[in-house]
Amino acid sequence: MTEIVLIRHGETDSNVKGTYLGWTDVPLNETGLMQAAIAKDKLKNDKFDLCIASPLCRAFNTASIILEGRDLKIQTDDRLKERNFGVWDDLTFDEISHKYPEEHKKWMVDITNYEVEGGESFRGSYDRIAEFVDSLVKTYKNKRILIVTHSGTIRKIFAYLIGLGIEGVWRFKVDNASINKIEINDEGYAFIAALNS
Repeated sequence: MTEIVLIRHGETDSNVKGTYLGWTDVPLNETGLMQAAIAKDKLKNDKFDLCIASPLCRAFNTASIILEGRDLKIQTDDRLKERNFGVWDDLTFDEISHKYPEEHKKWMVDITNYEVEGGESFRGSYDRIAEFVDSLVKTYKNKRILIVTHSGTIRKIFAYLIGLGIEGVWRFKVDNASINKIEINDEGYAFIAALNS
């Protein structure tokens, strides 16, 4: 049995504002730091074989707080980053529609495949994360893995592993600093063991 424990980073000011936060590297706010400390306490008795985090500071710092005092190195992987929103990064929906009206219309016509200028499409980010999952499951079979990353990334991992595909990504809501678990048996069958705990 392979167990993957997925933690979303703690809150940021951009989360409070409600922006499309992708690769813009913003820090945790005070609430986010407190949320990470609470996650650390919840996981204090859990043992992990490895930890992989998004290199963006909001995820990496959440992982650092959770693993404080443990002898476990944090690996980083760029494939765990949130979707790259390019020129729209860290803007709200209203800001995008007003600053980029023509591009916004094209996005609304094909949300899955529209590629933001300087960024990536929803499908592009899904495929990147699916590639990461395939290599992870193959390389670390029967391990207990801690992953600290982003809401969109966790939702894509869940949808991919349980066979919902790209359309299923929207079926999940992942809270800041929440603990989420997915288990994969020896036959490769995955099931969700915890969501937002």
